[in-house]
Amino acid sequence: MSRILLITNAAHDTATDYLDAWSGKILEVAERQKDVAVFKLSGRDTTKENVTKLIETEKPQLVIFNGHGDENSITGYEFEILIRSDDNEMLLGKKIIHAFACSAGKILGPKCIAIGSLSYIGYREKFKLTHLNKTTKDEKITDPIATLFLEPAFSAILALIEGKMTFEGYKISQQKYLENLRILLTSDSTDLNTTVAARLYHDFKYQVCLGSKEAIF
Repeated sequence: MSRILLITNAAHDTATDYLDAWSGKILEVAERQKDVAVFKLSGRDTTKENVTKLIETEKPQLVIFNGHGDENSITGYEFEILIRSDDNEMLLGKKIIHAFACSAGKILGPKCIAIGSLSYIGYREKFKLTHLNKTTKDEKITDPIATLFLEPAFSAILALIEGKMTFEGYKISQQKYLENLRILLTSDSTDLNTTVAARLYHDFKYQVCLGSKEAIF
């Protein structure tokens, strides 16, 4: 194995349970890559101590955070801070990062690049996930409203695992956002072509790709 991937899934509320369910798509693609080893932290195991230990011992080149956050931090289970600016962002030096963590792309993302992270894909404002509040993992993956938001977002991660450059993954994601926006804006449903479309456009607008455009996992 020459490529190491770390995925963290907070999985402690509805939004992060959706991300946890969709991360199965990451595992499926990673398993098809014979040179990729995957380390996963989920639920109660998603702690600062465990993240620190895995990064220091396994040295992943790609780190995926599926949780909550703010401008300065990314959190894990029950909002425990995993990475915070001016604290331990040095852990992410020389790595490609994808963060589902609201607003972390505003301050923490640029600080990661400043200390030597290769690339950071995430959101510099709140990620407005909309869904039908489904219960099981299968239902979450097939939720048609959640899919409008999560398929574009996760496509960036899948592109990275398949060996595409960071900016290629970002552009693929942006294109899928636009395709889904067209679907919503041409819908006969007022709720879809107003409220849901506005939220999806928000995510499209505030998705960021920082650092090297040519970094490859």
